[in-house]
Amino acid sequence: MKEITDVKRWMSAITAVLLGLPSLIMALLQCITFFGYETKNEEAVAANFLTGSPYFIEEAAADTWSAGFAKEVLTPDDFEDEDYFLGGYLMFPAMRVTGVIDEIAVRAVVLDDNSGRGAVAFAWVDCVGLMNNDIKDIRAALADLTKDGSLCSINVGATHTHSAVDTQGLWGYIPNSGRNEKYMKQLVEKTAAAIRTAYENKTDGTLYYTSEAHSEMFTDGRKPAVCDNNVHLFRFVPADSTKKEIYITNFGAHPVYVDYPNSKLSGDFPYYLEQAVIEKTGADFIFIQGAIGGGINAKMNTPSLVPDQTVDNFAKMQQFSVSVADILCDMAVKGKVVDPILNIAHSQVEFEVNNFIFKLAEAANLCNADAYARDFSVYLTSEIGYVEIGKNIKILEVPGEVLPELVYGGFLPAEEAANGTDYPYAALNTHFADTDEVLVFGLCNDALGYIIPDNDYTTNSDEGGHYEEDVSTGSKSGSALSAAFEKLFSEVK
Repeated sequence: MKEITDVKRWMSAITAVLLGLPSLIMALLQCITFFGYETKNEEAVAANFLTGSPYFIEEAAADTWSAGFAKEVLTPDDFEDEDYFLGGYLMFPAMRVTGVIDEIAVRAVVLDDNSGRGAVAFAWVDCVGLMNNDIKDIRAALADLTKDGSLCSINVGATHTHSAVDTQGLWGYIPNSGRNEKYMKQLVEKTAAAIRTAYENKTDGTLYYTSEAHSEMFTDGRKPAVCDNNVHLFRFVPADSTKKEIYITNFGAHPVYVDYPNSKLSGDFPYYLEQAVIEKTGADFIFIQGAIGGGINAKMNTPSLVPDQTVDNFAKMQQFSVSVADILCDMAVKGKVVDPILNIAHSQVEFEVNNFIFKLAEAANLCNADAYARDFSVYLTSEIGYVEIGKNIKILEVPGEVLPELVYGGFLPAEEAANGTDYPYAALNTHFADTDEVLVFGLCNDALGYIIPDNDYTTNSDEGGHYEEDVSTGSKSGSALSAAFEKLFSEVK
């Protein structure tokens, strides 16, 4: 049976290549000649972009927070009849979904500081990534709540599991997109529904926050080996004791622990972490991915986290998830009360696309992105966000997999960097006080691949440890991000 399935995959992939050659050639010509690109569509760029809080506050305007939670299952029930591809692993032929290991879903939480400036929604989807156009479609479905000021900001990200449905289009029978448009329509509808329900479920209560360093949890596969070793936890406790608490946890690690190659759907460790937290606390749970650029993964060879080292990667991941749930439960009782202050601002950013692979994927219409040309360069419009929770919690919303040194420092010096120069910007955390907590919400409101410091970007195949360049907009992604955040800080701080 497996042999028959493999033959069908190869035949389908080869047929797709042959039939798609004309469109692939046209995409190549577009990338080389710049003929076929349109100019920047200002109206389309502005549509369903939300600027955030109408103004920032420094002192709480209310005594309590409000928060609500909701979840929608995204696991397709017709994968035997529909073509769904697994998003996250580049392979030929592409891996068609053949089954389900566990649940994939979207989880949404809405926070409101009750200042009258509007609530803020955060929704994270079990997928490898979503493009900014997809986020704007979700916002369009919630236009009634944004136009009347009920929601001033809607933020949607990806857990980045590599065992969910291809939501970007890069993992199908290329040169055809791997996106299943019926599935994407349902994803937009269900994500919007989860946010709406979370808004309707808002209840008053107290928000607690704590963070702890757990270097035993993380490993970094790229020099200079910088990562945020902290686990961050927001715990919302309703005033009404009959209602569930909400755990919002944030740390950075790739969910890649379903043994490769795999053709079945799984939420990976975010799902099993959720299940363990629910079992231990009964709370609602959402995992928000952090700064994972540079191959930051969960460390599965730590005995305190994974006691049984004799099992396969998947079973190790399950042990890891239970251990992290124990850490979160221990952290929960140590949380400090957070003043009800929630400020958020967004800014649109132009990323130059000079990575030919990324540019070709867009020109071939594999992903839901709209590039435009200017002065013989190609750009994508994305967005960033800056969030303040309480008086000393600062969150950077990043549209991809940011290398942590861009946020936390530790850049390679010129003599060690790939192109022999120093990085021209300071780390983003230098814009805050030493007493501030600086978090990253990664793959937020877009998924533009790895965001790499310019001085260590290279496409030289002789340079080892530079896989990330293959999945990046190009050599200027780091400086584009740094410059955009510095400008945004200057406008709101």
